[in-house]
Amino acid sequence: MSLSVAEKLAIPNVPAPQAPQASLGVAVRNILAGLAFTLITLALTGSIWREQGYEMLIVAMGWPHVLLGFSFFFGRVLRGERDSRATFLLLAVATITICAIHYRYAITGLIYLYFLFHLFRDEIFVYLQTRARHRPGSKVYAIAGIAPLILLILLIPKQEAFRHDLRRVEFTGTQISNNGWTLIPFKAVPNSLGRDFYFYLQAPQTEGLRAFITPASVGNSRSDGEMMVGKHKWDQAEDLLFQPHYAGDAEGYGGSVTATAGEVPVLLTGGHSVGQTFRAEKNNLDGVWLPIDQFEQSAESTRFVFHIASPPLLPYSAVFDRVRQGVMLILIAIVIWRLIPRRGKSWQLWIYLAVMAGTFFGIQTLLKSSNNAGYAFPLTFQFAVVFHYWSWYVFSFDKLRVSSRAPAQPSTNVRLYDRMLSYLVSKPHFTATVIVANLISVLVVLWYYRLGGPSGLRYFFDYNYFLYFLVFHVTFSFRPILRRATEATMPAK
Repeated sequence: MSLSVAEKLAIPNVPAPQAPQASLGVAVRNILAGLAFTLITLALTGSIWREQGYEMLIVAMGWPHVLLGFSFFFGRVLRGERDSRATFLLLAVATITICAIHYRYAITGLIYLYFLFHLFRDEIFVYLQTRARHRPGSKVYAIAGIAPLILLILLIPKQEAFRHDLRRVEFTGTQISNNGWTLIPFKAVPNSLGRDFYFYLQAPQTEGLRAFITPASVGNSRSDGEMMVGKHKWDQAEDLLFQPHYAGDAEGYGGSVTATAGEVPVLLTGGHSVGQTFRAEKNNLDGVWLPIDQFEQSAESTRFVFHIASPPLLPYSAVFDRVRQGVMLILIAIVIWRLIPRRGKSWQLWIYLAVMAGTFFGIQTLLKSSNNAGYAFPLTFQFAVVFHYWSWYVFSFDKLRVSSRAPAQPSTNVRLYDRMLSYLVSKPHFTATVIVANLISVLVVLWYYRLGGPSGLRYFFDYNYFLYFLVFHVTFSFRPILRRATEATMPAK
């Protein structure tokens, strides 16, 4: 299960009378506490720094979570416990492989699913341990219906859900060229050659405002994409008039913006998004030329948000999509069949999961209804990551509260690293460590994002690079069983 510090907070290994299970209300109370902390922190950071605040929060809270989670596993490696070093090498190779693939092909959508699987599995473990009051209990996959349910969850996102915003740029009407082409620059996207992208422009909070327009072609002027309004193909035009910009290109663009009979104006304000899919012809895509014209006076204060989105991940045909839907129906039938009450009270776990799933569904619905929400799937992922952090803290403190273990006096014969781990398993020390680690992480993230910290920090504190460390965290949460031949079964020499 997860390598969170919560899992390794030891309970005395002494015989104890069997205690009754905690009520379902205790588990639900803990999950509601995690959700409340998540909503508060996301609302606070979002109100100050909008979308960037969510990224900052994930990185700031993420480093303490990753380091604390890995610390106990590394202790086993240092001590040379059985299979620990071989497991470490195996998981390290798996992590490097996934990260190398992501560096070349940007498999962000799969990383989202990878983490959501980790979250879902850990929440079941949290439920089982909370109900058992942190004594050894049932295994996650022993629960009826869990395996097909996990497969079902991985198939739910549609193809377009795997896009995510690579770059975001904000500007106002004062930065738009008068009756000409406006260059919207952004940080270069490496390895862009031959990949399909989607850019879209939004003007939040401009319902009813007719401030700016851009021309679109009625005919199919670009065979590499199509025009989108509100992320759906527009039936009144085929393509926007635009020109991608690549690093090293000339600064100016001399194309004409004179309207012709084959062009129609498209309103850029009004609360909707206007965009275009296209295929990059070079590497280092770093901007888009777009002809934008002022339609009404006194519109200079209009705020625009420009997004450049990733290529669709794993594009598939309509036939494959129908197969996907058929498999989902089969899995739903299997889950329902497995949920038919037969013995025990396993149905209470599904009440717990329903509370969590209902909350995530409600949040995704709210995100979809927001004009400036971007893609709901990545934003749901961001919510899930922050919830995962808080859920494990709530679980850890619940486990510390239940345990009556007094902190052991470290022996002088024990290695320094083990003394540090012993220090962490008492409630006051764990609390202090969590607070100090998060405070330091928050300060460094603020330094990098808001105070112009050194560019070298991006490899550790930029949101896009931090996804690599989330891969590391999820991969090292697995416990592969390395089977070795015993002396009795080994062939004679």
